Amino acid sequence: MSPGGPVCFYGDDFTGATAHLAGFHEAGLNALMFLRTPTLAQAQRHLADEDVLGVAGISRSLAPAAMDQEIGPAFALFRALGARQAHYKICSTFDSSPRLGSIGRAIEIGRACFGAAPVPVVPACPSFGRYVVFGNLYAQAGDAVHRLDRHPAMSRHPATLMNEADLRRHLAGQTTLASALVDWRAVRAGGPALAEAWREVAAGDPGAVVFDTLEDADLDRIAAMLWEASAARPLFCVAAQGLAEGLGRHMAQVTLARRRVQAGIADAGPMLVLSGSAAPQNAVQIERALAVGWEGIRVDMARALSETDRPGLAREVGEAMLAALRGGRSVVAYTARGPDDPAIGQVRGLGLSEDVSVAAVTGLLFAQWARLAVQGAGLGRLVLAGGDTSSLAMRGLDAYALRIAAIARQGGRLCRLVSDQDWLDGVEVMLKGGQVGGPDAFVDAARAEAWRV
Repeated sequence: MSPGGPVCFYGDDFTGATAHLAGFHEAGLNALMFLRTPTLAQAQRHLADEDVLGVAGISRSLAPAAMDQEIGPAFALFRALGARQAHYKICSTFDSSPRLGSIGRAIEIGRACFGAAPVPVVPACPSFGRYVVFGNLYAQAGDAVHRLDRHPAMSRHPATLMNEADLRRHLAGQTTLASALVDWRAVRAGGPALAEAWREVAAGDPGAVVFDTLEDADLDRIAAMLWEASAARPLFCVAAQGLAEGLGRHMAQVTLARRRVQAGIADAGPMLVLSGSAAPQNAVQIERALAVGWEGIRVDMARALSETDRPGLAREVGEAMLAALRGGRSVVAYTARGPDDPAIGQVRGLGLSEDVSVAAVTGLLFAQWARLAVQGAGLGRLVLAGGDTSSLAMRGLDAYALRIAAIARQGGRLCRLVSDQDWLDGVEVMLKGGQVGGPDAFVDAARAEAWRV
């Protein structure tokens, strides 16, 4: 365990949470992530062996009122564990809205638990093409970098439409707390100058403070400053995986952490991809898998959302999936192929009530099919694509935690499940956000050479 208590984090979805976990893993730290908030006794059982403890959550798919019950217990656990830092891990594209996954509400909950101090907000991840300049968030798409409100995916996101790139203005729509900025000039100065800029901004008592970040060296400066700041009192932050990367590098230097020995990665047999993403890059990955002979199974979401039709759909997809896997063919089951897929409009046209969660229904089905593939076809590795649905699917399995096993050379993480069930313990799962990975991410997931431990 790190001096002064562990670093703890809650991820607002599973794929994002694994990205945060991977940031610490790549720095050489020992890190474990629970699939739901554990009891204090369960967490303490692992505390001595880990530098970082995380909880993979689902708050990005929740309304603000439901976020309290989801996030509050995790934050209370971190406080009870004596966390030196507690992170609310967000997507590096700041996915949130006043109605779903409100980051503003998460800041309010965190301040209620850890104290009403200004909350650092560090969403940038330069290694992943995410930058913050004068408080505005930019994200790469292909070879181009776009202001977020003009990004080809985020400006059209079906759940968390991004129409404001200035993060202070974006947060103003989610909380009454004021937001401030530490801009790139102070960040680039680093050291005492950055610490002084943070103190000056914090003296104005804003609820949140956004940090500009243009390159990894900026993250290292921010991480070092926040590490020193957390020596005096526990620090609550809102951050994407970039801060985990920078903080991991800093912690590895100052704590001399030593990683446990891990098993290597082997080639896998037939693969199963369960895709709940409509992202353009994810659609490309589906197309590449189909082009090399994978079995494609479209999940009819109109039937999935019908309580009458859902059992029949679950049975039909499960039977088709098992037949292909047992026959040596890889399978990709998907809800949509890109943002222009007619299925998206069809679901919107169903006139569903606010109580019906498309992500929850999809996650429930994905968990059922994943279990069937492991138990019925002996599957040892699978892929869950799409942040919200994969989060809920993972909670439907019998694992209680996971560790990073390897990092994909083109983006993505391979995790090993930790379970009390022998049939599930050690099963490898790649959790992939919709925009993450190269065109062959699904196809490459089966190949040992595509991974680095």
